[in-house]
This record gives sequence, C-alpha cells and structure tokens, in this order.
Amino acid sequence: MFLNIAYITKVNIASLNGAEGSGGNITPIKKVSSYDGEEFVYVSGQALRHYLKETLFQLGENIAEINEKGEPTFKVNGKYVNLDSKKEFDKYKEQVFKSVVDLDLFGYMFPNSYRRWSPVKVAPLLSLLPYKGEVDYLTRKQKGENKGGNIVQVEIDTLNFMRGNIVINLEHIGAIVDEFTYKKENILSEDEKKERINKLLEAIKNFNGGAKQARNLEDIAPKFIVVTKQQSANPFFLNALKVDKNMNLDIAVLKEAIDEADYKDLKIGLRSGIFNNEKEIRDNFEVVGIKEAIEYFKEK
Repeated sequence: MFLNIAYITKVNIASLNGAEGSGGNITPIKKVSSYDGEEFVYVSGQALRHYLKETLFQLGENIAEINEKGEPTFKVNGKYVNLDSKKEFDKYKEQVFKSVVDLDLFGYMFPNSYRRWSPVKVAPLLSLLPYKGEVDYLTRKQKGENKGGNIVQVEIDTLNFMRGNIVINLEHIGAIVDEFTYKKENILSEDEKKERINKLLEAIKNFNGGAKQARNLEDIAPKFIVVTKQQSANPFFLNALKVDKNMNLDIAVLKEAIDEADYKDLKIGLRSGIFNNEKEIRDNFEVVGIKEAIEYFKEK
C-alpha cells in the first residue's frame, strides 16, 4: 500500500536551490525551459530529500553521519560501523534501521555490501508560473578592502506557486526487501514502523529548508494538499495541480484526475488565503485543514 501526497506550496521571495554558475557575479537558481521559451524554477529531488532529512532531524530523529569516504555510518560503542562490509552490515542491520531514520526512509547503496531502494519517492518542486527574471543584490567583501565590495546578483523567484509530489511505500518502511526475490524481512516491530511513518508525515507537514535561508527565509510546507492511500505507486495528481496568473486553482483538471484515479481513501487539505477562488474550491471539494488531511493518514 502507498501514500500519494501531491501538494502546492507558495513562495514569496526565494532562492531555494542554486544552479551551477557560468562565472561572474551572478548566482543563478535552477530553472527549466518550456517549448515556448518560458523558464520555470525548480528544486531538485535531491535537495528536497535533504531538506526532508533536516526536518526529521529538527523533529528529534537521528540521521546517519558521513565518513571520510562520503558513506553514511553510525557509531556502536563509540566506534563507526563499516556498512560497506557485508559482514559488519549483517551484524548491525537491526541498528541500521533503529539507530537512524534516513537509511530506512531514503535508501542506501554500498558497493561492497548492499543497496536499498528508497521507500520515499520525491518529485522535484516545479513552479506553476514562469520565472520573471528578478534578482536580489548583495555585497561580497574581500580581505583587505576598507569599504565597498563586489556587488553580486542573486536570482530570486517571487510570489509564485510550486507543486510537488511524494509517494511513500508503506510496506517497505522498516523492512529489508531483496531486490532479486522481493522477499521482505521485517526489521522494525509494527509499533516502531507506525511511529516512523507518523514521524515522516509530521516532517512533511512541517517541511522546511532551502538555500539562502539566512536572507530569504521561506516556508515550503504544503498550502494545498491531496493525499490518497492507494494500491499502486502512481503519482496520479502530479500533472493535475495548476494555478493561473490570477492565483486561481484549476478545479476542472483536478476533479478529472480524482475521478480517474484508483485509490482507497482520499483527503484534501487547504490553507485559507492562498487562492483567489477559495470559495469555489470549498464548494467543489470536501476540504479540511492541512494538518487534518495529513494526520488522517497517520498509523493508529
């Protein structure tokens, strides 16, 4: 069974994910171009997974450390475990799942031992309105300068909406799944598994992170959300969340997607004051708050 979480968030003044620069004093943000030449801002799935891990850490969960080889690890009796060794991995596999949350939720790949498919799939955040070409300015001082400094331009996305999607494989959380036989070995108890799923949902509800947060603090938590429990991992609503330049949610496209999707249960959550056609949204859908929509799917 899967949880499919499609959502829209709203950015004010943001530079959430930097792109590789071409030199000079311009700090670009990640963008993609449509066929008609318009640019849309995005935040990579890798960045979002990192922000989600940071949010889990803020909520009190333990995250794996990184050793000198760039591999995740953790300590047992004050000593780092070499997870790239099958012998050590097998010896400590229970601690792999119980000591830290990210190896369970986001997977791992060790060349000389094991790899794990991530039970949590994340689609990149993509802006729903085109990038307007706006920039912020800062001064970069260098050692020895008495005054002034170099002016740097930082690309910013302003007053935009972004849509994302997260799909969670509930059956694989807390379990090792053989990639060849698909045989599942449960590591966490049922209570531990429920607690982990619920903590992940808490992190999604409190989702935060992004580049340039010291100057452009942003809230990337869901402002509109569609959550379904379903048999397949299909992100049915990924292309059904649309907002026009007048800040209206496209109701017709979403209704069609809901009518055609296969799911066991569904909740729609909305934060007030986000869309201009809020009344129409409430008239067409059975809407609750964001918190209620997420917590409805917590494991009891």
